[in-house]
Amino acid sequence: MDPRVAIIVALSVAISSFATVDAAKLHFLSHKERDGEASNFGRCSKRDPKFDECITKNLEDAIHKLKDGSSELGLRRFEPLDIPELLIGEGKGPVNVAQHFKNVRLHGLTGSKALESSIDFDNNILRAKSITPELILEADYTMKGRVLLLPIVGDGPCNVTLINTKINHTIINERIEKKGKTYWNVKQYTVTLRPEKVIFKFDNLFDGDVRLGNEINKVLNDNWDEVFTDVRDGYESSFGLIFHSLADRVFSKVALKDIFLD
Repeated sequence: MDPRVAIIVALSVAISSFATVDAAKLHFLSHKERDGEASNFGRCSKRDPKFDECITKNLEDAIHKLKDGSSELGLRRFEPLDIPELLIGEGKGPVNVAQHFKNVRLHGLTGSKALESSIDFDNNILRAKSITPELILEADYTMKGRVLLLPIVGDGPCNVTLINTKINHTIINERIEKKGKTYWNVKQYTVTLRPEKVIFKFDNLFDGDVRLGNEINKVLNDNWDEVFTDVRDGYESSFGLIFHSLADRVFSKVALKDIFLD
């Protein structure tokens, strides 16, 4: 992992967000079999010439339906998604400060729209593109350093909002056998984040000096592209680890035959 990036207690995302279950079988239905119940998840036939379109639609449906979690998988709510703690390391350019977040609440994931997807079954790779209108990170922060050569120090509540973020997902899996069934084990989950805009709001900067705090927040937002680009690798690595934990919870519990037809 990039030494500038670290997730503290990354695996506790799974502990705090999910209950443990030994196995699960969701109510998967094909397009023709759906009856509209919220617990139903669509399946796609690999023989379908519109397989990629089917997968794209079902991915989006699944994200929306997991908003309040899934008792069948032991998943707690996805909206908001609770993350105990994470650290975004300092950048190589204008952001010479580490961003330490605690008690993170991530809003907006379940509002994502899937744009396209594809699956390479020979190599067990799933690729997808999505867009999230608002991805909001609320947390308690601490940081001390420099941004754009200006000193910055503070601790307190913060809000980092990514607007219309295009996300590329690449999930590399391996097949494993359990009790005569084949599952995907997630080996790697990488993402790229391309927001249309980022809005920063850090409260209690400079021990609550409102004037200085407002000035620094204005500088951050006036130069959001330069600021975010410098630490984007950190956010991408962090989100990749979070998504990895979520995806592995699903794929490790549901056999491939219960996800895909044929």
